[in-house]
Amino acid sequence: MNTDQVKGTIDDVAGRGQQVKGKAEKAWGTAKDAVREGHEQVKDKAGKAWDNTKDALRDGKEEVKGQAKKAWEIADDATRDGKEEARRRHQMQQMNDGGDLDPVEQGASGSGRAQGSQR
Repeated sequence: MNTDQVKGTIDDVAGRGQQVKGKAEKAWGTAKDAVREGHEQVKDKAGKAWDNTKDALRDGKEEVKGQAKKAWEIADDATRDGKEEARRRHQMQQMNDGGDLDPVEQGASGSGRAQGSQR
C-alpha cells in the first residue's frame, strides 16, 4: 500500500467518523426538540387545567354564596313570620283573657269581655 492509499483510507475512516458524529449530533438535537415540545405541551395543558380549576372554584363559590343568600332569606322570612304569628297569638290570648278589648267588642254590659265569648 502506498502513502496515497494509506492517506485515502485514513480520510475515509475520518469521514465515516464525521458522519457518525453528525448523525449522533442530529439525533441529540431531535431528542432535545422532542423534550422541549413535550415540556411546552405539558406546560400548556397544566396551565389550562389550572385555569379550569380556578373557574370551577369561582363558579362553585358563587353558587354557594347564592345558596347561602337564599337560605338566609328563607330563615329571615321564617323568623319574621314566626314573630308575626307569636304577636298574633299573644293578641288572641289577651282577647280571650279579657284584656285589651275594643270598646265595641265589650258590648253594652261593660263586663270587659266580648258578648257571647266564653272563658
